[in-house]
Amino acid sequence: MRRRWLAAAGLAAFVFAGVQALAQGGAEAWQDPQSWSAINPVETDNIVFENVPLIANPSASPNPGTPGGIRAPLPNTAPPGTIDLHVDLYLIPAKKPTPVVIQFHGGGWIRGDRPDSFGTFRALLAAGMSVVTVQYRNAKDAPAPAAVQDVRCAMAWVKANAAKYNFDINRVVLYGGSAGGHLALMGAYAPSSFNTPGCTDQPKVAAVLDFYGPTNLVEGLSERGSSSSIHQWLATQLPLPSAGTTPAGRTALPQWPAPDAKTLALARELSPMTYVRAGVPPTYIVNGEKDPAVDPTQDAQLKKALDAAGIPNGQYIVPNGGHGNFPPAEADKAMLLCLQFLKAQGILE
Repeated sequence: MRRRWLAAAGLAAFVFAGVQALAQGGAEAWQDPQSWSAINPVETDNIVFENVPLIANPSASPNPGTPGGIRAPLPNTAPPGTIDLHVDLYLIPAKKPTPVVIQFHGGGWIRGDRPDSFGTFRALLAAGMSVVTVQYRNAKDAPAPAAVQDVRCAMAWVKANAAKYNFDINRVVLYGGSAGGHLALMGAYAPSSFNTPGCTDQPKVAAVLDFYGPTNLVEGLSERGSSSSIHQWLATQLPLPSAGTTPAGRTALPQWPAPDAKTLALARELSPMTYVRAGVPPTYIVNGEKDPAVDPTQDAQLKKALDAAGIPNGQYIVPNGGHGNFPPAEADKAMLLCLQFLKAQGILE
């Protein structure tokens, strides 16, 4: 109880310091989380940015479930065998170009879509950044590396439309949580071999905000919280039949075989850790101390590698935090730390 009280007191002091600085004229308005609720961006939904093929994936569940807060899917107007990919825009009107955040949703690469509101990233809007949320192919639509290729195409679309939407192409930030955090890292770190024709002219990424994204898929293949979704996305093996029922009488889930050499090689190729080197963008990491889905040691590995490469970086470990869904005060603190990091990198004025 004493530890929990001290953590709450420390968080309250952190937020109060930002508010006090604001009152003294020493901080921007976004330093006060209470100001975030006043943001009202100009929203434009369902802009098609690319038409891509659907690729059969027998390893993926055809019905992986739909997370809460996700909008109903759009009718597909693309040619047979393809799918239209969409972005939503949340624009901050300004006289000069604004920084732009490209956001990628989570869902283990197997489910999910763009968020149906800007509630989870209103802090970014409050800091004067526009946000582009991106649809990419989930595992049932196409196996890896399709999602990474879609990310690269979304980046190219942002650059091509920068003048139209008043984006500052020199201040592009990639941001995502869980699988979206992984894709943000891959979008920024991975080599040009992941680009597809027509999507090669991408902006230079100024920074990455990685919220509990898997960084080492080789390790993730043996971790209970992520093994199944990684296997489904990589699509190199098929699940073993269900093992009957559990001791509680429930139907047991299908099991996956030990990863073979092909699976391990592809997992390594799709791991952000593989591409950490001098010159990758500054990166801020947020993760829960007790994340059951992505082992926190993966974030520790990433930070250690970034330190060794001399890359500006930061990390906030949410005390007792799980895989996202942090308490509101902790979520606010994490976003405020991200904004302060972006300010230190010259992305926020």
